Amino acid sequence: MKEIFKYTFLSVAEWKKFLTVVLTVSILTLFEAFPIIDTAAFLFEKLIYLSVGVFLIYILKRSSTPEIYYENLQKNPVSTFMFHFIPSASGILLALILIGVFWFMFGLLILEFTNSLFILANPHNLIVSLSKTAFVTKILLGFYLVYLLFYSYVFLGKFGEALSKESFKEAFVSMIASLIDFKYWIKTVNFKYFIIYLVWNIIVITVYSVISFAYLVDVFPTLQTNPNLSLLIIPVFVAITTIITYFTYFSAYFADKATD
Repeated sequence: MKEIFKYTFLSVAEWKKFLTVVLTVSILTLFEAFPIIDTAAFLFEKLIYLSVGVFLIYILKRSSTPEIYYENLQKNPVSTFMFHFIPSASGILLALILIGVFWFMFGLLILEFTNSLFILANPHNLIVSLSKTAFVTKILLGFYLVYLLFYSYVFLGKFGEALSKESFKEAFVSMIASLIDFKYWIKTVNFKYFIIYLVWNIIVITVYSVISFAYLVDVFPTLQTNPNLSLLIIPVFVAITTIITYFTYFSAYFADKATD
């Protein structure tokens, strides 16, 4: 875990590139408020983040020490840092979209097959509605949840594997294979992988919980009375998100290495 925190710190310490990412994503976040270009801005934001992630791992794989990693990070221009691995980023992003569609359609198919779509009519009483479904529905949904839970565990390592790829095809195949790569799933059952996953999970959930609470309790009411403050608040939130994103990339990479 020390390596993960160290490389995250070094990546943020290269402040020119870090601030460039924060500024770019902040601008795209503002664009997401406009209906016509919101989807394009959102997808481009994710592509930039993923391209940066692939580049960070690319540099890490070719650096024998943290000091050399930092030197290599400094040497590369911002354009290379942010856009060189857009093809790999596109492969990962497309795979992530398809994975999301798979899980949505899988759950929908179970409900359709068992004539239980009615439980979606009132999400607020989901548990009550679920209790009224047939026994086979509960069994299939139980299987679905167990499958999804374990997938969420192995996802981190497969994400790290995808970040290590340098082409659209390799990144896409590596990411999409996470759904059925059962040999890899078995490899994740080890103590080192579990610790990386656990620490990453705790930190990410804690940070985003605090951010969400602060936004709902303090930031959102403030923005309603002073909308112009969004120009200051958005970069702060984006900076925190970027740090957590960097941390996720290195956690994913070292989680994948723990399966070797």
